[in-house]
Amino acid sequence: MDLTYLGTATLALRAGSTTLLTDPVFDPVGSKYDFGLWFTPRAWFASEKLYASPATPRGPFDAVLLSHDHHADNLDQAGRDLVADEAKVSRVLTTVPSARRLARPRGMDDAPGKGLGLGGRAQGLRPGASARVGDVTITATPARHGPSYAPQAHQVTGFLIDVDHGPRIWISGDTVMFPALDSELRRIGRDRPVDVAVVHCGAVGFPRALGFSHARFTFDAAEAITACELVGARTVVPVHRAGWAHFREPEPTLRAAFDATPLADRTRWLEVGSTLPF
Repeated sequence: MDLTYLGTATLALRAGSTTLLTDPVFDPVGSKYDFGLWFTPRAWFASEKLYASPATPRGPFDAVLLSHDHHADNLDQAGRDLVADEAKVSRVLTTVPSARRLARPRGMDDAPGKGLGLGGRAQGLRPGASARVGDVTITATPARHGPSYAPQAHQVTGFLIDVDHGPRIWISGDTVMFPALDSELRRIGRDRPVDVAVVHCGAVGFPRALGFSHARFTFDAAEAITACELVGARTVVPVHRAGWAHFREPEPTLRAAFDATPLADRTRWLEVGSTLPF
């Protein structure tokens, strides 16, 4: 099995004959987005992509694992085009609300959070629900994208991946630490510690947004470290850690925090395009 890092939270995973892709993002460097709802001022939740992605992978992929569909740093326009192509992506596993949106027809106002015409290819998983993809069992884990009062904060998921006769991988999704996640990570750590923890970091924030100026929407270093400790991670892969204007914790700060813990020797800082075999 191997894992290739393609930027932000985009990973290509190969387990035997099973191929998976997470949170596909491939738009050009310099692309600008508004992460807010339609009625919020654009300046509140504006961001820009600051790195160049590798070429969009050709596939085919047995499934895309999508943390959520409504933010362009997890599913951008190029990612939507890839997912919409049934010859390249067989299934999409995501949240129940995301699956409902993605199943709807693709319209003229195409954008993250809109229909993509996937129909039954989009499958929504509630926390604890599982699906089989080839030689892999994928279970949704709790996630909360920011404070509980934020719109769509609960429309996000993580994934626990169990490969038949192989490793166990946990992908956090875009989340902060909260009681349901803490409880589930402790259970996972007791049940069977993970071989690889892929943690979405960046301490995302929008200081211009009224009512959210001090809110955080993804793990900071402290929460990412705690999460990896709770699941007993043998290897840690921090992602979603740089390359966007709305990421508020500099990568050197994140690296220094991990280096100061026993996780230091187990953490792999993958460069875009690099592959980790295991």
